Amino acid sequence: MRRTWTIIPALVSLGLFFTGCEESSLSPGRETEQAKLYHYVNTFAFNSLRAYYLWNEEIEGALKNWKDADEPIGKVKEVRYKDSAGNDIDRWTLLTDDYASFYGNASGIEKTYGFDFLGTLYDNDHYALVVTYTYAGSPAEEAGLKRGDLIVQLNGKLIPIDNVNAVVNQELRHSESVTLTLNSGETVPLTVREMYEDPVLFSRIFDCGGKKVGYLHYTSFTLDSYRELIDISKTFRAAGVSELILDLRYNQGGFAIAEEFLASMLVPEEEVLAGSILSTNIYNSRLTELYAQQGTDTNTYLQNSFRFTSPDKKVYDFSTADANMGISKLYVIVSNITASASESLIGDLIPYLDVTLVGRQTHGKYCTGWMRQGSAFYNTVTETMSDEEKAEGKKYTENWGLYMMLARFADKNGVTHCMPDGIQPDYPVRDNPTDGYALGNPNETMLAKTLSLCGYKSTAPTAGRASVSDRTTEPELIDLHGEGSGLRIMLPE
Repeated sequence: MRRTWTIIPALVSLGLFFTGCEESSLSPGRETEQAKLYHYVNTFAFNSLRAYYLWNEEIEGALKNWKDADEPIGKVKEVRYKDSAGNDIDRWTLLTDDYASFYGNASGIEKTYGFDFLGTLYDNDHYALVVTYTYAGSPAEEAGLKRGDLIVQLNGKLIPIDNVNAVVNQELRHSESVTLTLNSGETVPLTVREMYEDPVLFSRIFDCGGKKVGYLHYTSFTLDSYRELIDISKTFRAAGVSELILDLRYNQGGFAIAEEFLASMLVPEEEVLAGSILSTNIYNSRLTELYAQQGTDTNTYLQNSFRFTSPDKKVYDFSTADANMGISKLYVIVSNITASASESLIGDLIPYLDVTLVGRQTHGKYCTGWMRQGSAFYNTVTETMSDEEKAEGKKYTENWGLYMMLARFADKNGVTHCMPDGIQPDYPVRDNPTDGYALGNPNETMLAKTLSLCGYKSTAPTAGRASVSDRTTEPELIDLHGEGSGLRIMLPE
């Protein structure tokens, strides 16, 4: 599962933290370790949601029923914003007891097998996993796993439809090693490796009747991707690329600052030099009022000079001044997995560029989240809590994190294009990883359609890999990424 950095004003000084859950009581030394853990995690999650959550007014009633003894992960899921029938409107806010893995997933550096997948029906009772891509230098690539391979068993176990998430999590996502069985009968053993999953999967230039069209496949808005994006943009500019195909079909989001530096290479250069508004954030009414009183600007402006520090204290300092592509037309390949920062970028570019979407309706993740670490809460809370309580709270919540919807994002005109259910494509096309073509191949299903709109004259298709599948029709693909997919992460300065 692949997963925006925007500087937000410091909020601690505004008196927005409240210490102690309602009706909570704890006698340290007399209670169990679990009771202490629940107390400190619930205190952190409750107060964070009450102060910063986008829909904090809508969940006031649910917050009143929050008790110290509540299991915190389930409680956050219970209280997040729902419609009158109890269905989640907010499908993304979550509490995790593994902050390190969550952040690693967002940063692109993590223990991984190095491939991604979607689900498809294998028979009436089971799913198969369709490999969508592998990362360069990953265990999956080295083992020969390719786009379109169908995985029918994990460690010798079929993947049941009625228990798919549990099986995929146990055997694949949360494991250190796995043996994959393909539909050909071949077995592929893999062991996880800690590595940077480079989100720039592929780039090339197509000649479309004398017009140069660039193609860039980008899977995640990671901070370290700036180097390669700048190099590719310079290459496209030097080659005279006038139109770009940006492939975001598997991009579920990432850091907002990555969205900003990519946008600085795509919008007209004069708008960047003028510092025009790229986007804006809409907060809950209390934060909106406080920001107005402070004179805080909630807009994000185009720029070509970036300096910021990541959550792991790495300092970034670079310029995109000579990397603007100068394109006049943008095609974006999208799917139902295209989410969050990807959707925000598309919406932010619409006022500035001629944008055409090819694919399927996007995910509809229209909020920016703030990933708050539990220990950071106890470092900053100042009211009513003793130093001893703060120290204990920090200890018990060190690796807990709350990914909380903080704001709704919008373009410079205040329009949120992907709300509530995603952005409709101009040209509907279904992804088909089993068509036998690699990403970047002009005969690959979604790219072929997009290139036809650019005026590209395709050569006769070559045969796909016969061993991929015995299907005669393209499979219906199912998103198995689970809760938490689609991230646009906003972190404090």
